[in-house]
Amino acid sequence: MMFIDGSNLFWACKKFRGDFKIDYGKLRDELVGNRRLVRPYFYCAIGVPPDPDQIRFHDSLRFQGFTVVTRPLKVRQGGMVEKGVDVALVTDMLKFAFMNVYDVAILVSGDNDFAEAVKVVKDRGILLEIAAFEHTIGRDLRILADKFTSIDSIADKIEKK
Repeated sequence: MMFIDGSNLFWACKKFRGDFKIDYGKLRDELVGNRRLVRPYFYCAIGVPPDPDQIRFHDSLRFQGFTVVTRPLKVRQGGMVEKGVDVALVTDMLKFAFMNVYDVAILVSGDNDFAEAVKVVKDRGILLEIAAFEHTIGRDLRILADKFTSIDSIADKIEKK
């Protein structure tokens, strides 16, 4: 199964190169290769009301077979903040691990906050692959990965043209 932290990846793309955009179908295909993928999940926050461009983007992901999981942006001092997205990703990762749905987890994020959940998944005997940009991968997460793919190294293959 593939678990994509949409917000982490969005900001990582901006830091990598301001105009860099990912073709998520190509990313999925590059990371999965010739293996069977149970399902790719994409997690992100969404405005209330949702932005029409964001709706179109999510619809395009669904059309490509992704399950899109959203949580509403919350109003906090000084603006909007993402709440509950990481929890949704971790909940699904753990739930499906304990249901024995998958034997390989592909986490697309560099966020060290996932380290504890990843340890539990690995303790279940599940292989953990992580894909992230070099500048965003947390040290703990990289150490835990059974396989690490630097998105920097596959950027030319997955860039949206």
